[in-house]
Amino acid sequence: MPPTRYIQTARQFQFLQRLTLARERLLKSFAGLSQTALCTEPVAGDWTIKDILGHLSTWNDEFRAALRDILKKESAQQKRLTYDKNDFVDWEQFGMAEKRKWSWKRIRADFDRDYDEGVELILNLKPREFRQYGMVPWTIKPSRKMTKENTPKLERVETLVTFHWRHMNFHSRLIEKWREKKETD
Repeated sequence: MPPTRYIQTARQFQFLQRLTLARERLLKSFAGLSQTALCTEPVAGDWTIKDILGHLSTWNDEFRAALRDILKKESAQQKRLTYDKNDFVDWEQFGMAEKRKWSWKRIRADFDRDYDEGVELILNLKPREFRQYGMVPWTIKPSRKMTKENTPKLERVETLVTFHWRHMNFHSRLIEKWREKKETD
């Protein structure tokens, strides 16, 4: 359960609860596995559980950076809008290659850091800030009738916060299915 002494609103409580439950679910999904299994057995494609944790903290950092840009309304947000899907694929591949070099202990510490930063983010958001909108660096493809170019996407701060636990739950399901299959084989 999230810490209650700093929670000021029902929304903060709900969001912290969801983040905490998603983290607990993810940790439970690979509980009891050996470090060798965590770091070498492919779960989704060629990604191991270690890779998935690195991927989650990398993307959560990106969500928080986009959120900070929205709240600050600074020109840094405009620089980030030059990315398209291929840029993010390349960025993620580079990030994954770097984090694959990390030890299990370092990945777990990074995952814990990521959770702590997610909690701090939620605790520090003011009610009105949850409702703010801003552009994010990932893009959407408009219909062919409109244009062939990518269009920046508007997101609500509240939505960016929910990505943290929704993304964790998605990967928890992948690991749970992998474990079920592994146990029946």
